[in-house]
Amino acid sequence: MYRLACVVLIALISCKPQTNHGGLPDSPAAAEPALENTADSVGNARKDGTHISSDVPLDVKQQLPALLEVSLDRTHGLWQYPTLTEQDAQRIPQGEQGPYYLEADFNGDAKQDYAIQIVERDSAFIYAFLSGKNANELEEYLLEKHPLTPIEGKKRSLRYLSLARKDGKPNESASSKSLPREGITVGTENSAVTYVFEKGAFQRYKPAN
Repeated sequence: MYRLACVVLIALISCKPQTNHGGLPDSPAAAEPALENTADSVGNARKDGTHISSDVPLDVKQQLPALLEVSLDRTHGLWQYPTLTEQDAQRIPQGEQGPYYLEADFNGDAKQDYAIQIVERDSAFIYAFLSGKNANELEEYLLEKHPLTPIEGKKRSLRYLSLARKDGKPNESASSKSLPREGITVGTENSAVTYVFEKGAFQRYKPAN
């Protein structure tokens, strides 16, 4: 009888669950921080490692309105965006319009107007397009034309566009006249000129001497 009891006791001991060494962890919570860290690491590496080239317009996110794109294709054929210098391509603060394309009401008629810098052959052209009486037409104004400049093996434009705010100053002079409406500023490394539509044409507001 005693021997039978010993055998039963040994059998019960051998059936006791063993400690988990190779299966799932007893508490999965310990793995969660590692997943979070991995996600953050991937996100940061992607953001910090992104390289922005000035060969591609920085503001293509705006996407040209269909009316403007059709007008450019019809009147300027194989137009292209210019290649700016790396410094000029990054002069526009994040969230601001430019450096290739602007949209605003430039003539005060409560309609959307546009300004754009494009390349045709070996020159850069800066145009303003105003909405006309016909909803499907734009009136074109040439503001500036400049030859492209060879830099680092590429022909580049030395100019960029930025939006001049209404009631702002076209230059830092305290005595300079405030702008009556939004305008088009054409900047270079060392200077800037603002164009404002007045009396049926774009007037040039020169910087103070």
